[in-house]
Amino acid sequence: MNQDSHLRVPTNASRTPTLERNTLKLQHAIAMSIAAMSPVGSIFINTIPQAGLVGAAIPLCYVIGFGIALLIANQISLMAAEFPTSGSLYTFVTQGLGVRWGFLVGWFSLISSGVTIPVVVLLMSASLQDLFLRWFSVHLDWTIWYGIFSAIVFVVCYRGIRFSLQLDFTLLIFEIGVCLLLALIVLVQAGKTGQIAIAPFTLQKLPPNSNLVLGIVLSILSFVGFESATTLGEEVQKPRQTIPRAMTISLVFVGAFYILMAYVATIGYGISQMASFAQDTIPFDTIARRAWGNGLALVIDFAGIMAGYACAVAFLNGAARIVYAMSREALFPAWFAQIHPTYRTPANAIWGLSGMSLVVGLGLGMLWTPIATYGFLGTLLTLAVLIIYGLVSLACWRYFSIQRRTRHSLHHHVLPWLSIIVILGILVGTVYPSPPAPLSLAPYIILVWLLLGMIVFWFLDKKHIQKA
Repeated sequence: MNQDSHLRVPTNASRTPTLERNTLKLQHAIAMSIAAMSPVGSIFINTIPQAGLVGAAIPLCYVIGFGIALLIANQISLMAAEFPTSGSLYTFVTQGLGVRWGFLVGWFSLISSGVTIPVVVLLMSASLQDLFLRWFSVHLDWTIWYGIFSAIVFVVCYRGIRFSLQLDFTLLIFEIGVCLLLALIVLVQAGKTGQIAIAPFTLQKLPPNSNLVLGIVLSILSFVGFESATTLGEEVQKPRQTIPRAMTISLVFVGAFYILMAYVATIGYGISQMASFAQDTIPFDTIARRAWGNGLALVIDFAGIMAGYACAVAFLNGAARIVYAMSREALFPAWFAQIHPTYRTPANAIWGLSGMSLVVGLGLGMLWTPIATYGFLGTLLTLAVLIIYGLVSLACWRYFSIQRRTRHSLHHHVLPWLSIIVILGILVGTVYPSPPAPLSLAPYIILVWLLLGMIVFWFLDKKHIQKA
């Protein structure tokens, strides 16, 4: 029993309503993880700054990022099999390190969720503003699109998890299918013209003043969200088996997709043209036009929009369940623990997170620009998520080594520490040398958020001790 356990409030099994158990299957959990990673949107967006950082070595970044994601997934899968609950990473760290550290994971999950949802909606809004102007000569300001998309995502998540994941699954099939078609066309054309080369998987094409570490960081950012399936622990069938399987299948599929599409990006645009790629706001649109004309380009553009929608829905669903679980244990206001009596969703948590998204996204988007805001919030998200992953790895090692005394040295001892070392190295590479403003503000915001979280926990701790 953790010494902090006085803060944990036992769940009342008779309380109604609750999340609906055994309503989801393996394909729903897979859809949750893949949609949260948003493979189409991530490869469309993250390859742009990567081209400026590493040139044609983008595929190499994704090979390395894929390996790191699999390393981190080991610890999360082990803990998910032990604790199938909607609390997800918060619960894992609580069980391994205690409520204090678990609370900090939930606290950082708030900032990561509060960042991810507006980042995705901002990108969708800015893209739609440009697309409608280019294709239909219709101008609607991105702020209008932001409000429309926020409302759609809110309604879909509010009305039920099963419907939202089924819709995500359908859209994912279309988006990824379109991208695979583009990949096939580009590879066939490259094969005919003798442009197939292995150089993008090596260091040969790194430009002067390149930054391979930041290129890898962006590839890791593309995998963020693979653990979203763990938030379905109270709703999926056979969660101890289903959730680890869903994460593994999702990671392997998306990792292969990233490596393929990163390679298609380099040879489709031109290995020697990556400086221009880095200045192109829609490089895959350009590749599609060259490969097959305007028709394929239009479909590719809207596939990116659908990918953003699926990602926003997955993140809002997952974040709402973490907030719900923490509120159920009295670490957040009890208002967030309310479940809708008909839809069986954490309705108030969805309301709260949607409101946060509106304030953050519209506020920063109007203060700077949607693209500048994306760069800033993306850096903030990366730092917060890396801290969370590091704490989960440490919790996994402590839980299996000290509490369970498991002797499986590789999975329970070696890999968690290897993961921690890699994460620390990435964190250092993210903040040093210091990036330009406003990206340089991100580490300080993380520090302030950490201190604020410690104060909030101290207040809660003191309050519960007085009540005891």
